[in-house]
Amino acid sequence: MSDEKVSVVLVTLDRTRRASVTLPRSMYVSDIIKASSKRWFLSFNMDYQVCNTSTNRVLLPSDSLNANNVHDGDVLMLQPFAAHG
Repeated sequence: MSDEKVSVVLVTLDRTRRASVTLPRSMYVSDIIKASSKRWFLSFNMDYQVCNTSTNRVLLPSDSLNANNVHDGDVLMLQPFAAHG
């Protein structure tokens, strides 16, 4: 399964940044957050989460794309995470 890929679109919440990418299905969501934050120069003082807009579900960062049931053509939105306490 390590060679299986999925083609998705990554966007930021404000839609100012967008990238069509092909990623390994085994890639963890937390790695997508780290790579996107670094590449797009997003604030490192903020936590981010990924929402699959195709299913309207927040993806668990500790799981892979495969475990989160991500499919070709899905749009994954990187959005600031607000923790309420």
